[in-house]
Amino acid sequence: MAGLLKILNNPLTLIIIMAGTWYPTRDFLALTAAIMSFVTLQVLLEKMVNGEIPDFLFGSWCLLIPLGSMTLFFRDPLFLQWKFSVVYWLFGLILIVSRFLGKKDILKSMLSLAGPQLKNVEDIVWKRANYCMAFGLIFLGFLNLYVIRMEDMDLWINFKFYGATIYSFLLFAIVGYYIFSNAPEENSSTSRSDEMEA
Repeated sequence: MAGLLKILNNPLTLIIIMAGTWYPTRDFLALTAAIMSFVTLQVLLEKMVNGEIPDFLFGSWCLLIPLGSMTLFFRDPLFLQWKFSVVYWLFGLILIVSRFLGKKDILKSMLSLAGPQLKNVEDIVWKRANYCMAFGLIFLGFLNLYVIRMEDMDLWINFKFYGATIYSFLLFAIVGYYIFSNAPEENSSTSRSDEMEA
């Protein structure tokens, strides 16, 4: 079960399922059903394996089920297409609001596990990285709307498969590089403490 969950949590798995459904059928109803089934399976396995569902996945699923159902009921892909913009906007706003209120830096709590040196990164670095990620996601939501207005389902699918994926990867890479490049080196900190002791 844990191995299957690991496979499902890989972003490439969803892209493969979407591509495997869309390109042979060109049917947005089949695509919608495939996405809804995939994310529902993710939610169920997260609950079974880990006992809890990550907030981002649960929020995405709560939007997907009603909007996906409306897509199937009204036979209109617009509901499903809008869902992605809403998710990008919500996650961007959550990053901004959580940082603005000062109670919790979500980005810091997510990335701090990547290495012990990140715990010593200055707060201003986390602040800049947080806002960069937030506004980057909000922009991606508006970019999704722009592609929707083209009224070409093939174009939107290609944007979702390739454009949004590459954009997200670059955004995470830039933010990650900025944070890691501003992380103090462990060697320098230990050598400084050794010098002080001497």
